[in-house]
Amino acid sequence: MPIIESEFMQLTAGLDPETFWAENDACEAFTTDKPRCAVSFSPDDHWLFEFMQVPSTLRYYQDKAYRDQLHREANRVTQQYVGRMFFDEDTWVSSPRRIENLFGSEFSYTENATPWLTHVTNDPDEFATLLDRAQAADVQSWALPEAYLREWEERKARGLPLPRLGEGSRGPATIMTSVLQPETVFFWMYDHPDLMRRFRDILARKMVELNRALRAFSGNTDAGWWITDDNSALFNRKLYREYCFPVLEQVLAAMAPPGSRRYQHSDSSMGHLLDQQRELGINSVNYGPEVDAGLIREKLPEAIVNGHTPPLLLRNGSPDEIQARVVSDFQKAGATGGLIVTTAGSLAAGTGVGRMRWLMQLVQDHCRYDRAA
Repeated sequence: MPIIESEFMQLTAGLDPETFWAENDACEAFTTDKPRCAVSFSPDDHWLFEFMQVPSTLRYYQDKAYRDQLHREANRVTQQYVGRMFFDEDTWVSSPRRIENLFGSEFSYTENATPWLTHVTNDPDEFATLLDRAQAADVQSWALPEAYLREWEERKARGLPLPRLGEGSRGPATIMTSVLQPETVFFWMYDHPDLMRRFRDILARKMVELNRALRAFSGNTDAGWWITDDNSALFNRKLYREYCFPVLEQVLAAMAPPGSRRYQHSDSSMGHLLDQQRELGINSVNYGPEVDAGLIREKLPEAIVNGHTPPLLLRNGSPDEIQARVVSDFQKAGATGGLIVTTAGSLAAGTGVGRMRWLMQLVQDHCRYDRAA
């Protein structure tokens, strides 16, 4: 059975999701000339598995019909209680290749888990050979497997909507620590710095090549870029500046010219890197819950703060505890109109629709610009 918390359903008995989302559409701009803060939710596969008590994660990833049916069932519940559907009900079987694949990293699938990218080697000589191959690769012809091209043409012939590709990816910190074990990454930065700088430089060039190819194939001319980089906090300021900043600088220059959206998500505690994030022109952020909302607003005054409710607080906290945090974050980061209330990091698995409704209710009542809170 889906998670529907009765206490929170009672607290939100008067909430009308349809009216809420109609108002929400007018609340996303960075301005105080709007009714209130906006709210957003981004439930993922981790959340879905617990919400729907999925018996087999392997079947979910391997069986399109099963996956689509689960999505329909989850959408029916969230539409009823929250007023939104979050999952694609006609999922793709195949996908474009990822930048990690270029360096030899592939997904591993195990039961009761989400896919995990495998580490490629602990041998610097072997990794140098992998870098040779990546550098020489014709990314444009490599990016789209035959199975994906066939599925694209089949969907196109049926008149189905086709995705815009090349809009974002994981960031360099997480890419590096997926291709190589995290310990190896940092040991080699000191023991084999030339090798790791070469990795950095090839990564930057190939990320641009790959996503330009994806954009050209899908006819995507929209500027902007999103970054998901959960492992950013593993890097201190010096190492981030040397190994991550140059990659993001090059990718953002190619994909997100000034004035376009530059979004960074990281579940991690990366408050020590906010000055560099501002230098990169990051203008929409979703950081981990340990990063204070006031610090984000201080360091990134022109960025939209997507947050900043701790996901475990929303999942486990009392109504009063959640309310206190929402009000505090609004006071710290919402005064100038640049706050979209959501979880600081991912929506935690185990969070039910009652608690999602409670977050909506709190914002509707306490995060307004059109009347005193």
